[in-house]
Amino acid sequence: MGSLVNIIKTNILFYRAILVLFFGTTLFLSLFSRVEGFIILNSFHTQFLNSFFNYITFLGDGLFTIVVSVVIVIFFKKHSKLALLLVVAYLSSGIFAQLFKSMFHAPRPSLYFQLHHYKYYLDTFKNSRAGFNSFPSGHSSSAFAMVTIIALYYRRKYVSYGALFLGILAGYSRVYLAHHFLVDVLAGAFLGLLFGSLTYIWLDKKWDTIVNYYLIKFKSNKNSSTTSKLN
Repeated sequence: MGSLVNIIKTNILFYRAILVLFFGTTLFLSLFSRVEGFIILNSFHTQFLNSFFNYITFLGDGLFTIVVSVVIVIFFKKHSKLALLLVVAYLSSGIFAQLFKSMFHAPRPSLYFQLHHYKYYLDTFKNSRAGFNSFPSGHSSSAFAMVTIIALYYRRKYVSYGALFLGILAGYSRVYLAHHFLVDVLAGAFLGLLFGSLTYIWLDKKWDTIVNYYLIKFKSNKNSSTTSKLN
């Protein structure tokens, strides 16, 4: 608990921004039903925005996290810790997101409107996902896990706010593209924030131990290889 408090104090601007975002979203959800909120947030659609958010939503795809992590390990080796943080945060938040999906069986928007006989149609319905796995949003969970790790790792205001802005766009894209309701996105974002923070705390303590272990193992293997060649 003390470590979490220290992380929050050290990155107070980031967590304040997150708190404002979550409070504003919760207030919006308390004022409007999930259907009303969904319609309001989808009141303006264009072909450009359709294409734009189809690209932006990929920020919350697990594949994006993996690709970014691999690129970091290959080209920016001194930031290998960041790569491991991103992967662990993605996996931990993703596992719990899928667990909650299997528990709640919440219908996705297009199916929800169909089941409740709403006469409402969006151009994005034809490509949106269907089924009973809407809550919480896995993409939002992954996106905010990444946002949290990047903010805590770099600890720079412009990096934190820039990452958070991209996270918000990724979260909104899930509503715009009719994959999720806003409450799904909020829950996913909270999971991402939680497991991103916990991952950073845990791995930050373990990093030196992990590095030393593999350095010793590498040196041991190198010495064994040299000895066998001499023999």
